[in-house]
Amino acid sequence: MPQRYSSMSLLNSSIVRKLRIHLKRFKRSEDGLITIEAVLMVPVLFWSLTASYTFFNSYHQSARNLKAAYAVADIISRERGTITSTYVETLYSLMQNMVEERSDMNMRISFLRYDKPDKRHYVLWSCARGADFTTKWDNGNIHQLEDRLPTMPDNGKMIVVETSNLYRPPFKLLVTRPPYYMNNFVFTHPRVFDNINAENNC
Repeated sequence: MPQRYSSMSLLNSSIVRKLRIHLKRFKRSEDGLITIEAVLMVPVLFWSLTASYTFFNSYHQSARNLKAAYAVADIISRERGTITSTYVETLYSLMQNMVEERSDMNMRISFLRYDKPDKRHYVLWSCARGADFTTKWDNGNIHQLEDRLPTMPDNGKMIVVETSNLYRPPFKLLVTRPPYYMNNFVFTHPRVFDNINAENNC
C-alpha cells in the first residue's frame, strides 16, 4: 500500500509539473490566427459601436424634446395677444421641427390659476394637439395634476406644457428598451402680462 501511494503521488506531481510547463509556454506565446481573432472581436466591436450610437441618440433626442417644450412655454409666457388655433398649430409645427423625429408629436398647453381659499387649481384654457392628447384639462379633471404642480400663491397663474413623443431606437440591441414615449412636463409663469387669453376652440 505505501508503494501504491508513492506511485500515485509521483503521478500527480508529474501531471502538475506538465501543466505548469504548458501554462508558462501559453503565457509567453505570442502566436495567433488573425482570422480567429477577427471572428471573435469584430462582432463585439460592431455591437459596441451600435450600442454607443443608440445610447447617444436616445439622450440627444430626449434633450431635443425637453428644449422644444421649454421653447414653447417661453414663447407663450411672453405673449401679449390672444392665443388662437392657428397660433397653437404654429407652435405645434415648431416643436415638430425642433424635435426632428418621424413619429408624431403630442402637445398640450394649459393656463392655470390657483385659488388659495378653495385650495385648488382652475383651468382658464387648455389646448391639445396630437393623437394621444385627445383630452384637454378642465376644472373637472385638473386635480389629476395637483401632485406635479409647484406651490403657487393665491390667484397665481401658470403655463403648463406637456409633450409626448414616441422614440424608436435606431438599432435593436439586447440592452435597449423597445419603442417608448419621451414625456416632458414643463411649467412657467407669465413674463409680460399676468393674464393670457385664448380662444375657446384653440
